[in-house]
Amino acid sequence: MLIKFWKSLTYTTKFSTVAFFVTAALGLLSMGALGGGLYYLVSFLFNDCPGINDWRGDWVWPTMISVGMLWSLGFVFGGITWYFISKKIKSIVILRISYLLVLWLWAAFLWSVFITANVS
Repeated sequence: MLIKFWKSLTYTTKFSTVAFFVTAALGLLSMGALGGGLYYLVSFLFNDCPGINDWRGDWVWPTMISVGMLWSLGFVFGGITWYFISKKIKSIVILRISYLLVLWLWAAFLWSVFITANVS
């Protein structure tokens, strides 16, 4: 029954599901490297804040790990976006760009929340 359900899902739904679990595990197992990598992708948005090398305190490492793990939800949001946009847009290129944009925006949102809460 479960295998039949899995086979009935679209490729994007399968990809988003697998990517969610893999990225959540990598966010923890990478010990903050994934979160740090995501910060570098969005760091130009936070020019008025101290750089990542200037951060000090007990909040830094848990934040790096948390952002990496929470970023995995972006794959779910990307899959949902793909589902709704694909009803109007048939171009695979535009759909993939929108999926990547959702992932990037989610990383930017996560970092903005954590930086606002912790950086003085």
